[in-house]
Amino acid sequence: MSMAFVSTKTFKGYPCTHRQWRAQSHCRFIHGYSREFSFEFTCTHLSREFWVVDFGNLKRVKAWLDHMFDHTFLVAKDDPEMPLFEEMNKRGIIQLRILENTSMEGTAEFVYREVSKIIAEITSERASVVKVEVRENEKNSAIYKP
Repeated sequence: MSMAFVSTKTFKGYPCTHRQWRAQSHCRFIHGYSREFSFEFTCTHLSREFWVVDFGNLKRVKAWLDHMFDHTFLVAKDDPEMPLFEEMNKRGIIQLRILENTSMEGTAEFVYREVSKIIAEITSERASVVKVEVRENEKNSAIYKP
């Protein structure tokens, strides 16, 4: 049996807005939360420092999260109001970020895919992401595990 090592890292304080235009509820309106991202990493052998991942070497992950989720507006690529949001972005009113799916579930999958690429690169594919949890507030989150 091969053993696996696991470590976790959480990034907090990402205020951003989004809307679920398909929702029949109040979620169809623009609203925001301070999001939180938790990652679970694994590997079968530790680094020479005896780590799964070097937390000090996650600057690219943090920079990417900052770019995508710090004071930004997330919109689904098929939102019927896209021309309005693009104009608002052009005028400097919002920082538009276009996702396939702006739900917590869709965001968790999106973040998993992007951060997995970074982790594979910085660890020379020694470590990987096995789980991402995206929390929109203290009550709600979604988890993506491939």
